[in-house]
Amino acid sequence: MKFNRRSPQAAGRQVGRLRLGTAAVAALGLGVLTACGGGSGTSDSAPESTTIKDLVVDVLSEPDSLDPFYRNTAETQRYYRLVYSSLLQWNEDGTLEPDLAAEMPEVSKDGLTWTVTLREGVTFHDGSPLTASDVVHTIEEAQDPQNGAVWLAGMSYVKSAAAQGDDTVVLTLSQPYAYLDGKLAMLPIISDEDDYKPNATYATTGNGSGPYALSSLKRGDSLVLERNEDYYGEPMKFETITFKVVPEDASRIARLTNGDSHIVPDLPTEQVDLVTERGANAVTVESNVSRLFAYPSMKADRPTSNADFRLAIAYAADRQRIVDQVYGGAGRPNSTYLTYGTLHHDEDLGLAFGAEPDLDKAKEHLAASGVKLDRKLSIIAVNDPQVTSAATILQSNLKDLGIESSVESQDVAGFYANLVSGEYDLILFDAPASTSTGFSPDYVNGGLNSQAANNFAKFADDEMDELLEVALTAQTKEEQAEAWRAVQQRDIETQGNIQLVVSQISQAWSKQLVGYEPSALLWLNTLRNVK
Repeated sequence: MKFNRRSPQAAGRQVGRLRLGTAAVAALGLGVLTACGGGSGTSDSAPESTTIKDLVVDVLSEPDSLDPFYRNTAETQRYYRLVYSSLLQWNEDGTLEPDLAAEMPEVSKDGLTWTVTLREGVTFHDGSPLTASDVVHTIEEAQDPQNGAVWLAGMSYVKSAAAQGDDTVVLTLSQPYAYLDGKLAMLPIISDEDDYKPNATYATTGNGSGPYALSSLKRGDSLVLERNEDYYGEPMKFETITFKVVPEDASRIARLTNGDSHIVPDLPTEQVDLVTERGANAVTVESNVSRLFAYPSMKADRPTSNADFRLAIAYAADRQRIVDQVYGGAGRPNSTYLTYGTLHHDEDLGLAFGAEPDLDKAKEHLAASGVKLDRKLSIIAVNDPQVTSAATILQSNLKDLGIESSVESQDVAGFYANLVSGEYDLILFDAPASTSTGFSPDYVNGGLNSQAANNFAKFADDEMDELLEVALTAQTKEEQAEAWRAVQQRDIETQGNIQLVVSQISQAWSKQLVGYEPSALLWLNTLRNVK
């Protein structure tokens, strides 16, 4: 089943049918793998072939930093989820299981004390033992605002972390936090023997405890991992994994079908049929949902710092055109940061701005903003063909509103300084709906809380901060649902990030890769299942 291609009303009905049954599964948005068009050609039906020892994954771009605290993009997580381990681990069915932890954490009745017992005999890639002090060090570095770690918000309710011997960590919380276990499955554990400096210590090196270790990095070309023979878990199949940078879609498809590579994790949806016709596997992963949105600069002298101006853009956007032309129908309009596939997402609010432009409302908000531009509005699109195509559609929509704009495509490294300083108007970006900071609704906190390190747009709204606090600490499901609905409502009123659409990720892989199925998670999680 795929996203609806038609009206917002029809989209709402379809999403209603897509609503997932249990809380755990809904939080993940996990579902079945769905073929788009010509069918998946699943690898289970493929003939046995020569064993692949050196896996090649063709990617659009490389991580701009290898630091597991600095970025949580898909490019970065594909790397460090293989190199670093966490206390817990997400499964494809939405459940959690121990990873570095020997067992699931013991939680006190009041929810304020979490005790984690570690596996014995785990070592980092440099040979040093992994102990409780490393876990404490990791949490403290993630909590240091000066480090700007993407995991800061996820650790915000941990008041203290203490080591009891080498194998036990005790976490004391300031308030009961329903989503901490999910965060413990996301936080990569680093060594306390490394003097951590953000985007420096691990920018081009790695020292984790995961199944693979960094072998080489050739900027603009490739990133190579080698199997960790001292890994505490079951060894993974491949001796090496190479992430090869191949920006052109046609080249990546040709390399896959010619046998030069084995996985294309970012396949344009409209290419699924072509890939299957050429003899490889390709599917649209229904449950792997990505948000397309715009960071608006909140710098006072920028027009986008005005909420009415942002709402004018939100109402002017032709979301259905983006879904149809950019994502081949494998998407749906989106109006809120808390989005489809996430626990407590309200479908009506998620479609609040509709599928097609509402120029009347857009003009009302533009007039209310009082903004009179004497220049073109600058739109920067992250260097991805689909995002750039969406940016040109938005550019056309703004012209209908009477706003002239320019579109420029840049890599993250190119625009990051502008994003931090506020020296921009709009930056179009796509990001996983929830897997970037955990599978619970509180990923929204990281983007809209005024104190969050990864609130890159510097959005600040006292009411939103208060609503997020209530949502993060609500205990019953009913209280949580009500609180997150209030967060969505305020999001519609303010648009700290201007939401456009959510899309589904498509992936292709070689029939030589027997036993592989794409993961519903952001990273290549199912590689561990290939025997």
